[in-house]
Amino acid sequence: MKILIGSNVHWWNAEAAYAATIAKLLEEAGHNVFVLTRPDSLNEQRLKERGLRLVTHIDLNSNNPFRLFSAYLKLKKFLLDQRIDLINPHRSEGFPLFVFAARALRAVRPENPLPVVRTRGTTRPLMRHWLNLKMHTEGTDYHITVGEIVSDRLLNSVDIIPEKLKTIYYPVVCPELPLQPQKDFRTEFEISAKAKVLAVVGRIRPVKGQRILLQSLNQLIPEFPDLILLIPYRDTSESEPEMVALRNDIRSLKLEAHVRLIPEREDIRALMEFAYAGVVSSVESEVICRVAVEFFSVATPVVAFPTGCLPEIIRHEKNGLLAKDQTPEALTVELRKILADPELSERLGQGARRDAEIRFNPQKMLAETLDVFECSLNY
Repeated sequence: MKILIGSNVHWWNAEAAYAATIAKLLEEAGHNVFVLTRPDSLNEQRLKERGLRLVTHIDLNSNNPFRLFSAYLKLKKFLLDQRIDLINPHRSEGFPLFVFAARALRAVRPENPLPVVRTRGTTRPLMRHWLNLKMHTEGTDYHITVGEIVSDRLLNSVDIIPEKLKTIYYPVVCPELPLQPQKDFRTEFEISAKAKVLAVVGRIRPVKGQRILLQSLNQLIPEFPDLILLIPYRDTSESEPEMVALRNDIRSLKLEAHVRLIPEREDIRALMEFAYAGVVSSVESEVICRVAVEFFSVATPVVAFPTGCLPEIIRHEKNGLLAKDQTPEALTVELRKILADPELSERLGQGARRDAEIRFNPQKMLAETLDVFECSLNY
C-alpha cells in the first residue's frame, strides 16, 4: 500500500510523535510511506532521524491563496505520480487541500478510491463552519482518534457515523527489565536508601501542574520525611517564568532537600524505572499522554489527575491511581495510598507493565490502523 501521511507541523509535539510512530510501523510492515511535513522544522528533523521518506516541497500552511493553489496542484501531481493509495492527514493545517485533491483525482483514476482517513489528536473544538463540517463528513472516509475523549467531542460536533470512527492509542516499546543504568541514582542525587522516590517528567509549564504537585509533596513530608521528588525536564530555560516560579515555590515551601530538578538527559526511562511511582499532574491537555505509558513500560505505576485521556489510560487501582479532582488535596490522598502500601505499589506496577505490553503494544496500533485503512479502501 502507498500511503501519504500529513504531519505538516513545525514543532515536535504529541500529534507529531503519533504520526511519526505509525509511519515507521507501516514502513517496517512493508508499506510504501511518505510523510508530508514542513521544511526546516523540528518535526522534519525528528522524522529524518527515524529514516522516513519526507515530502517538504508542498506548502500547505500558507495563507496566500496563490501559494495554496500552487500547493494544491503540486499535491495532485504528487498523488498521481506516486500512485498514492490512501491519504492520512494528522493536522488540520492543509486538511482541505488533501480532501479537494482526493476528490479531484477520483475522477482521473476511478479504479482508485483514494480514501482520506483523518487522524485527530486534539480535544480542541471543531470549527463548525459549513465547509469544515462537510469535509469531516462527506470529505473524510474514516476517522481515527487518539482517545475516547477526542471521539466523544468529535461526535458531539459533527454528524459522523460512529462505525466510521476508531480510537487507537499511542503505543510504547517495552524494554527488557530491569534496565541497567550506568549511574547509581541514589548516589548521584544524594538519596538515602530508605527514601521513596516520585517522578514527574516533562516540560516545566503551568499546564503540567508541577507547582500543584509541590503542594501535595509538602502535605506528605510530615508522614514520609524521606520522600524525594525527581523532576526531569526538557525544553525549559532557567529564565522561563514557570521555572522561576517553581524554584521560588521550592524555596518558600522549604522543599530543597526533597526535590531534584534534572535537565534533559539520555537515561530518562531508567529514571522512570527507578521511581517508586510516576506522577502526571497535568491540569490541561494530555490527549495522548506519552509519559504515562512510558512509566507503564518500566513497570512503574502512575498517580494522575483526571485530565484529558488519563481516565482512559489509568485504570484506577489496576495500573495506577486517579485523583478525584485537580487539587493538591485529591492528589495527596492517592499518593498517600501508594506510598503507605508497598504491596499496592507492586501490584499496580505489574498491571502497568501488562497494559504496556498488551493495550499499548505497537503491533496493536499497527493492526488496528491497517484494519481502518483496509475498510476505507474497500468501502
